[in-house]
Amino acid sequence: MIEIVGGGLIGLSCGWELQQRGYDVVVYEMDLSRIKSSSWAGAGMLGAHAESFPDEAWRQRAFESAAMYGAWVERLGGTIDYHAGREGEDGHVDPRDLLRELTKRVAIVDRRVDSLGTLLGEQVVVCAGAWAGTLGGLPLVEPVKGYLLAWDGIAPGTLAGILRDGHTYILQRKNGRVIAGSTEQRIGFDRSMDQNWISELQSRAQSLWPLLKGREVAEVWFGFRPGSESPVVRRINERVVAAYGHYRNGILLAPWTARWVADEIQRQLGK
Repeated sequence: MIEIVGGGLIGLSCGWELQQRGYDVVVYEMDLSRIKSSSWAGAGMLGAHAESFPDEAWRQRAFESAAMYGAWVERLGGTIDYHAGREGEDGHVDPRDLLRELTKRVAIVDRRVDSLGTLLGEQVVVCAGAWAGTLGGLPLVEPVKGYLLAWDGIAPGTLAGILRDGHTYILQRKNGRVIAGSTEQRIGFDRSMDQNWISELQSRAQSLWPLLKGREVAEVWFGFRPGSESPVVRRINERVVAAYGHYRNGILLAPWTARWVADEIQRQLGK
């Protein structure tokens, strides 16, 4: 049995890939609603072109993962709001669609893991995102709080591609919902709503796309990105593999990370 700690997009993607290679897998998730998780909260930009990366190796992995996305979504099946980027442009995907479809295919247990020593699996994969640092004995990761806003009532197809200026971005789902982000606060797992940050993001979004001026915001939410200098995707010891700390690019890097983790476990187990 392979035990995966964390049922966000990275954990479920790793579980699905391992299952397809014939392994028995269970995923432990402490919050089955995933509210405030990075995966659930994310806008879903596949920002290989626009995002920054810690080094050239990770940039190349980002482009490789983006190139994997179309086939990966098709293989997953179901109804997934995925927009492939045109030449030289980034695409985007609805991460909640990915979470829904992966949840149908991977066994998830409602369990909070406070210590890896309580796990008995042949291999353990840590995909706990911003919470990985609470497990002890692992490379540190910091929660980075980010707000997102949504507007409804705008005709589907009004916005093609992604509008972006610095850290401000706007995209539109197939159902017409417009989403804008983002903010970054390093204040731990603070769950309060700060109206000043929300108003500042709303102002930036309206300046970037004036069509939003005068329109009421339909929804406000936030998530905790797993902040680190570089993604922690590596073997920790003979039994534990880490796959977290993707910061702003976990959704983009999910296919590549899942493949790397499955390859690594396959090498370790020799089957």
